Amino acid sequence: MRDLDDEIPAAIRTLKQLYRHTGRAYILGVTGAPGAGKSTLVNRITTHLRKRGRSVGIVAIDPTSPYSAAPSSATGSRMQQHALDEGVFIRSLATRGHLGGLSRSTIDIVNVMDAMGKDVILIETVRRGAG
Repeated sequence: MRDLDDEIPAAIRTLKQLYRHTGRAYILGVTGAPGAGKSTLVNRITTHLRKRGRSVGIVAIDPTSPYSAAPSSATGSRMQQHALDEGVFIRSLATRGHLGGLSRSTIDIVNVMDAMGKDVILIETVRRGAG
């Protein structure tokens, strides 16, 4: 999925082909100030959904410096209990300096997870202006 962040032409073509397989997942966004318990909530929702046999995609978005693509915190690592669960797919994204708490490629990643057949996709991000 790295190609999606970099807007590689082949990735864009692939997204266009995948798009017809989207529209089935339930998408839920979780946002708030740093330390508000977003990761804990996402973790518990994921546990609840998995106990009911639902597959889950998690997009964990971290604020970053506009000069670095590296997330400022390891949001994905907070979900370690689900890391080996084949029914859970976790993707950590950096905002790469984009305002609003979302990465430029967030919707593309969500569409890929939807096309993968994830039942629920959770997007976790720090709200704009927080922290």
